[in-house]
Amino acid sequence: MSFAGLAWVDGRLAPLEHACVPITDRGFLLGDSCFDSVRTYGRRPFLLGDHLDRLRKSAAALYLEVPWSDAEITAVLDEVLADWPADREAVLRIMVTRGDGGHGLMLPDPQVPRLVVLAQPQPRWPERARVDGIGVGLPAGAFKKDAAVPAHVKSSNYLAGVLALREARAQGASEALLRAPDGTWAEATTSNLFVVRDGLIHTPGVEHVLPGVTRALAIAAAQDAGLTVTEGPLEDARLRAADEVFITSSVKEVVPVVRLGTDPVGGGRPGPVTQRVIGLFSDGVRRIQEAGTSRLAEVFSA
Repeated sequence: MSFAGLAWVDGRLAPLEHACVPITDRGFLLGDSCFDSVRTYGRRPFLLGDHLDRLRKSAAALYLEVPWSDAEITAVLDEVLADWPADREAVLRIMVTRGDGGHGLMLPDPQVPRLVVLAQPQPRWPERARVDGIGVGLPAGAFKKDAAVPAHVKSSNYLAGVLALREARAQGASEALLRAPDGTWAEATTSNLFVVRDGLIHTPGVEHVLPGVTRALAIAAAQDAGLTVTEGPLEDARLRAADEVFITSSVKEVVPVVRLGTDPVGGGRPGPVTQRVIGLFSDGVRRIQEAGTSRLAEVFSA
């Protein structure tokens, strides 16, 4: 049987296929939870400090307590990775639910949050995707980020993304774009979005997107190399006029986009700025590993 991964729930480590949470957990019943996903390089969590900072900000916006210290969560991850296969990297989903209790939508009193860590093998994103680029769908449905949930919150409600990606995959695309509540383009379902025009890089501002850790590294590495990166609304016209488009995420890293819907981007091949950002990102990963830090700001100052 293939190795599916591991899960740590309520202090117990188990094979992923045998792990479970109570059916009364509010994360399962109501999506009343938040999480952050961390990938490993060399079987060590990458930029874990930044990910835990973002997890706490997500939880605070949901009035959800995170009673575990960074050291305690790190110890859990160390336990999960202690016997991880030496030939595989992992993706770690650190999840905090509001736990059990409450009547209907009423909050439990007291709240007893639950910590769950899922560890799965790092997906092998096809190397050809970085060489040839991918297609990204522009779903016909009005798939927007939930205006009721602050953009910076990584909650467990991904229904808009699930439906948008279903439509995009049916059209042969690998990802799908979502709009912000104001109708501008925000991000892809599990990736941040960048466009390039006349050598300048632009990305939607953090008021409308999840501030990805990989996004931050891509921006920092590009600016450190002298490239110009601006942030702000991304309207239809600006997206359609892009010379290049790329997306970023912890799992995908930096991936060129060569088709939006049925229309080619630029010449239908990864552009020079995107290719340069891919190299700068890889170099940034190396610099952070060599520095032995868990926070981007310790290597790339603002």
